[in-house]
Amino acid sequence: MTPTPMVRPTARPEIVPEETPMLPSHFDDDTWLVELPGLRWDEADARRARHRTPDLGLDVLTAVDEDETWIYATAPPPTWKEIGGAAGLLTRRLDIDRDALPGFRHRRLQVLLTVGDLDDGARQSWHYTSQTDIPAAVEDEFNRWFDEEHLPQLAAVEGTVSAARYRTDGAPRYLAAYDLTEREVQGGPAWRAAITTPWRDRIHHEFVAPRRLMLSRLP
Repeated sequence: MTPTPMVRPTARPEIVPEETPMLPSHFDDDTWLVELPGLRWDEADARRARHRTPDLGLDVLTAVDEDETWIYATAPPPTWKEIGGAAGLLTRRLDIDRDALPGFRHRRLQVLLTVGDLDDGARQSWHYTSQTDIPAAVEDEFNRWFDEEHLPQLAAVEGTVSAARYRTDGAPRYLAAYDLTEREVQGGPAWRAAITTPWRDRIHHEFVAPRRLMLSRLP
């Protein structure tokens, strides 16, 4: 089977600022998550993307163990309507060929809970994510567990700078994200202790198509 081609924004003779951009916190205004499976960007790609979208806040990350790039794009709500929607804007400005990326996906994020220093979290190199759907019959208990136990306990693990959970307008419906000082924080002894509870064991069996992904933030 022919592998999905690596697609990068078309190179252009432009000057890309070298200074470190101000990273968005994901939690103000209106935020969309654009996922690009099969596409691995590097730091130059991320700088070029920010240069081409100066009116947006972009946080660009690449998966650690597979070829995938995530873009959190933040702007005041009227902006997306004025520019024709998040996905259309980003694919046009960044020369992303959606037809070459069958797994292309974009979802709007509704913040449900945040814990920790969000601005400091957006400066960390490691971003761990967990997402799942959940049956309607246990959705209320799932949300209580996440808000009352799971997210606060993982946010309290040393090395977790910030944590957040979202409801999306697509699938999977729920997404949680953790900004970490080191990759090894996730899965370490303190992390495992935080997730080892009877409540977690009970609700975890209800997850539908869960997916976990460690990403590295591109400066």
